[in-house]
Amino acid sequence: MTLSRRHFLSGSLGSAVLLGAAAACGSGDTGVGGGGGAATTGAAGSAAAPSAAVGGKVGGGPVTGNISFAFWGGSVAEQTGFEYAKKIFETENPGATVELKTSPYDGFYSGVDRSIQAGDAPDVFRVDYTTFGRYASRNVLLDLNPYYDQSEIDAFIPSFWQAISYNGGAYGVPHQTDTSAIIYDVAALEKAGVSSVPTTLETAWTWDEFADVMGKLRSSLPDNQFPFAYNWTQAGAYRWLSFLYQAGGSLLTPDLAAAAIPSDAGTKALDFTKSFFTEKWVPDTNTIQGTRYSDDFFLKQTTVMSSIGDFSIPAVADPAQGFKGEWGATFLPRDAGAASDLGGNAIAVYNKTEQADTAAAFAKLMGREDVMKYFCAQSMELPTLSSLAAGGIDFVYVPELMSVFTQQATTVSQSVVDATVTPAFNDINTTLQAQLETAFKGGDTASALEQMAAGVNSALGA
Repeated sequence: MTLSRRHFLSGSLGSAVLLGAAAACGSGDTGVGGGGGAATTGAAGSAAAPSAAVGGKVGGGPVTGNISFAFWGGSVAEQTGFEYAKKIFETENPGATVELKTSPYDGFYSGVDRSIQAGDAPDVFRVDYTTFGRYASRNVLLDLNPYYDQSEIDAFIPSFWQAISYNGGAYGVPHQTDTSAIIYDVAALEKAGVSSVPTTLETAWTWDEFADVMGKLRSSLPDNQFPFAYNWTQAGAYRWLSFLYQAGGSLLTPDLAAAAIPSDAGTKALDFTKSFFTEKWVPDTNTIQGTRYSDDFFLKQTTVMSSIGDFSIPAVADPAQGFKGEWGATFLPRDAGAASDLGGNAIAVYNKTEQADTAAAFAKLMGREDVMKYFCAQSMELPTLSSLAAGGIDFVYVPELMSVFTQQATTVSQSVVDATVTPAFNDINTTLQAQLETAFKGGDTASALEQMAAGVNSALGA
């Protein structure tokens, strides 16, 4: 499938990260294993204003020097994309070389932090949007505005350029984005009597309908197998917020100055997700501080459904190591509304690099249309350039599933975007990890919400 305008439209994130996509598939539900949206297999406003120096270093010709690029590994598809970027960069700049430095995701940022403190950080490194504000606000990243002219800035979907902007500077290149949806074992759902799966956002399961599906699966599965796993493990704790927003709540007040979690919506969301454990819909180890991720539960057939980011599709679809059997994808459940998380990453440059122009040139190349197109096609991730959002990506793995994720991405609201890119979000996520873990292990709902709010307010300085 080629990503077309029907599937993924560029635009402001005034109401969603990505516009369009809802018409990508048919309407209503389809039989489990059928076609349509439940496919199966065999930020608001405009970009931040540039600094006065914008464009001052654009068009300087080939660069030279040796630089390092650090990123977390584990995905063969992403590794392929980064190796492609290295090859293109070194071909176009014969006097330059890029050393790719791969580390596990767990511990990646602590390693970057130690290297910054020691003054020997990688010249270029990957950073997710949920962590980006922490680095941008601590004066450790190079302002890339001087390397862009206004037309190049305008080529990005505005809210993604906004996501890497801080106090008038542009401290990264918006590289790609992703979001979460649900994958499922077709045979397991059929055996449980789940005869249809939603094919559009409008017909996504309500929480009550989702609970009914979970109950049917629980009754049909052996004790050592579970209906579901959610991708909130470790740094993914913030994905719990999708339930809060689905219930009509919000992480922060509209001015982003204080916590808004304690609320009827907050109580409803936390009680609902606590029931995942009491009803044995998820494994006991599918906790925030667990060590197994949702795609692994599905691949090992510990669960028959899992929420995953689209970046996990290559692993699930891998002919040798992937899921054995027919599987499909559908949408996250909805309550007062639909909601999902803002995922994705930027490419940042260390501001004390001795090869600033070369490092900036490599980061900029990562955001170039041809390089981004190749990377997203390999990794099953979504682009940040308007031209690619309008069409032209031929996804490598089970491309029919991408219509589900592109539709789901339209449910990422502007309030989600604004909260995610606030400089305090990394500390907020740490608070969520601790309090959700306690709540899921039997803690009191009201107390957990109040402790979350206290931690959020502390992180914000409120």
